[in-house]
Amino acid sequence: MQQISAPMNQTPPAALELKDIHIPEQIANYPTAYGWWFLAALLIVIIILVFFNIRKSIKRNKIKKQALKQLKNTAQMNNNELVSLLKWAAMHYFSRAELAKLFGESLQHFLASQLTIKHQQKFTELSKAAFESQYQPSVNAEPTNQVSTDLHKAAKLWLTHALPAKAKRNHSSIKQGVTL
Repeated sequence: MQQISAPMNQTPPAALELKDIHIPEQIANYPTAYGWWFLAALLIVIIILVFFNIRKSIKRNKIKKQALKQLKNTAQMNNNELVSLLKWAAMHYFSRAELAKLFGESLQHFLASQLTIKHQQKFTELSKAAFESQYQPSVNAEPTNQVSTDLHKAAKLWLTHALPAKAKRNHSSIKQGVTL
C-alpha cells in the first residue's frame, strides 16, 4: 500500500493561525520611587531655607545700609552728628540699656572692640581726636560742631566692618566698655 504523503511545503491550516506581535503594556508613571519623592521634598526644604536666610540677612543689614546711606548723603556731618549716627546704629545691634550709658572714650572703646583686630587701631587713630574733644569746652564759646574727615572715615570703617554684630562679641565687649 502506498502511502500518500503531503508535500513538505504545505502545513496544516490549524498550524498557520499566527497571532500578531504583542507590545507590552505601558508602564505607569506613578507611583514614582520613594527616592524621587525624598529628593523633591529635600529640594523644596532647601529652597525654603535659602529664601528665609536671604530674607533674614536683608533684614539684619537694613540698619547698616541706612546708616551708610545717611553717611554718604550728608558728607558734611559734624562730629556730634557722626557720633550720634554711630551710637544709633550700634543701639540696633547691641543692648540698648548698656550702650545708652556709654559716651566719650568709653563709647570709642566699645566701638573699637566691635571691630576685628586689624581695624581697631585704625578706627582708634581716626576717631581719637573727635571723641576727646566732644565734651570739651570750646575756646571761642562756640559749640564744637567741627566737621572731621577723620571721624567720617572712622564712621564708615566702623559701619562697614563692625555691623551686623557677631553674637559672641556682644555682651563681653559692652561690659568692657562700661568699666572704663
